[in-house]
Amino acid sequence: MSSILVTGISGFIGGHVWAALAEREDIQGVYGASGEVPLRPERQLHADLSIIDSLARIVAKMEPRCILHLAAISSPIICGKQSLLCWRVNHAAVRELARAAQQVGARLILASSDQVFDGIRGNYREGDTPDPINVYGETKKAAERVAFSLCDDTIVARINIAFGRPKFFGSSFSEWILAKEERGEPITLFNDQYRSPIDVLTLIHALIELIDHPFKGIIHLGGANRVNRVTFGKMLLRHLGRDSSGIFEMQSSKLDPEGTIPVDTSFDITLANTVLDTPIPGIEEGIRITYAPQQNGI
Repeated sequence: MSSILVTGISGFIGGHVWAALAEREDIQGVYGASGEVPLRPERQLHADLSIIDSLARIVAKMEPRCILHLAAISSPIICGKQSLLCWRVNHAAVRELARAAQQVGARLILASSDQVFDGIRGNYREGDTPDPINVYGETKKAAERVAFSLCDDTIVARINIAFGRPKFFGSSFSEWILAKEERGEPITLFNDQYRSPIDVLTLIHALIELIDHPFKGIIHLGGANRVNRVTFGKMLLRHLGRDSSGIFEMQSSKLDPEGTIPVDTSFDITLANTVLDTPIPGIEEGIRITYAPQQNGI
């Protein structure tokens, strides 16, 4: 029992984790609907998380020492439209995974979300009570609880909005902005939605550090700055020498009149700064890191 299992490697964050760890001989990756990742395919398995015991069966056979569970349906819009599927993938599959992890004595690192909070006040700490306002947040809140109840060695890493280039598949908020600018299309951004954006390279360093870290419990992984989406967009385009005149400001209530997307889910990252050796930069530095002209490794 010396291996590491990483799920969601065909996603945005998971792809970066896989690229960082794929050369290790003790690693196994699980991909989903996006398909096999073009790096060490011989160490990859497919799983359909709508079959709720699919990951649990892999764990029972493999007996890893650590499971980094990054796979999920992470779109609040999709979760709202396909709530039953979302509950199966984001909660029921985690329940079976946590049970299997406990049975083989594995550490479970569960990726969760800022969407577990209602977004009324922001600057959330790990001890604040989750109170989600959308289906996605509800499923992640339930997944956190069931993971802690079934697996003794559990870390819940709540991730704020991650930005950067994809390694293989998936995308990010920053890539959406850049694609709009490249096509000369209007970039409509909310001026009242506040987040703590974290660059994906820093994020994966933190997640990988947690594999062998003595910490247990909940940890918030976000960037050092609280900004709204407009400010982030302008900072990104300015850093890359792009035209920001196509950014149009809008209040989120115009497109979300029912208030299903929380307004301010910014994080207090005091705990992460205290516990982890991974330095967490502000947005300007994060953009510089992840959008450097050339990246030699991570």
